[in-house]
This record gives sequence, structure tokens and C-alpha cells, in this order.
Amino acid sequence: MADPMTMSRLKAYRRNVSAIEDIKAELSGKYVADSISVCTPPSYTPHSTRIDGFLPSGDTLSLLCEQARLEREQRSVEEFIKGIEDRQMRKIFVLRFVKGFTWIQIGHKVGGTADGCRMAVKRFLQNA
Repeated sequence: MADPMTMSRLKAYRRNVSAIEDIKAELSGKYVADSISVCTPPSYTPHSTRIDGFLPSGDTLSLLCEQARLEREQRSVEEFIKGIEDRQMRKIFVLRFVKGFTWIQIGHKVGGTADGCRMAVKRFLQNA
């Protein structure tokens, strides 16, 4: 069974998205490509083949593992939010945890109060 969705996992969503972008930027500097000349049977005529990938190092492997972990967590949060049947509740979750709106901004968007929206999310998570 999957871990239950918590407020801390939801709050970490935007940080995780930012961390994934940072890791991608760091990994792009470690990505290398080269062309080599090869001959294949039966014609044995030389032609170029491209080889590309990451330079082997422990740092690269740990970055790739961290990126995969963060992307799994990101997908988990996105699937949880997409699975919310109540349209208004789903909108509150998207505005707060994906787009980073304040509770006051969310209240104005959905036609409620900041505290009402915050408590609705809290109750929803307790019942989920």
C-alpha cells in the first residue's frame, strides 16, 4: 500500500520540482557524446556511430538516484491531486501546492475564506 498523503509531502512538492530542475542542470554538464568509426559485416565499409551518456562516477549515480526519487514523489503528489473527485477541493489543492498561492488568494479564487479553505484541506487529508 502506498504511503498516505500528508501535508508535509504536499508542501514539499514545489521544493522537489525545483530540486529536480537543479539536478537536471548539474547532470547536463556531466553528459558527454562522441562519434566513433565502426565497420559492420558483411560490407565492412566504415561509418560513424554516436555514443553518448554520463561519465561514470559515484556523484553522477547519486544524482540520478536522487532525481528518480524526487520524480516518483512528484508523480505521487500529482496522482493524488488528480484523484480528488470534488472539483473545488482539487482546485484548492492545485492552487496551494502546485501553484503556490497563499490561503487568502485561494479564498478569493474559490469564493471562500482563507481559514475555510485551509480547514477544508486539513479535514480532507484527515479523512483520506
